[in-house]
Amino acid sequence: MREQEIHNQEVSMKVFELICWPLDALLNTGKLMLCVDRRMRQCYPFICAWTADYFENIHLHSIKQPHCPVCEAPKSSFGQRNSSSWQLGDYWLYSQKQILATQGDEMERREARQYLEDQAVGTSKGVFWNMKCISPTTIIVPNILHTVYFGMLQHLMDWVRSFLEQHSRIDIFTQL
Repeated sequence: MREQEIHNQEVSMKVFELICWPLDALLNTGKLMLCVDRRMRQCYPFICAWTADYFENIHLHSIKQPHCPVCEAPKSSFGQRNSSSWQLGDYWLYSQKQILATQGDEMERREARQYLEDQAVGTSKGVFWNMKCISPTTIIVPNILHTVYFGMLQHLMDWVRSFLEQHSRIDIFTQL
């Protein structure tokens, strides 16, 4: 089963590399493109969003459910008004730790596996990790339905309820 998972991940990586290779090549040279002001400009395009559902993102980014592909915040913290920000995921470091987890000496393997476990990173490399044409902080933003977490929805519902109560219109809320 594990060998099949590794094979599937390798196939996914090769497919995405094949699809995105032209963009990676353009990041070094750029491409003349017609802009909205009708001028030709040297552009360096990259992918900043990918339409996918949450479970596909988990697979493509090699994270464990229910965690965030961008930062190291667990899903249990989504929607909290926490003043401290979570550290962004470091995919280069994760790649290095995954190599150590399989090829290092016994102590390195144990420490690397523990590190990946603590960061909720899967045991195989994410599909987008080595691509230059990808913005790792925005690639996971599929659409509004998949990015509204329960905490945000709860906050919005509480605000609407309070607003309607203040204006003596709570009956509209309860009819929904």
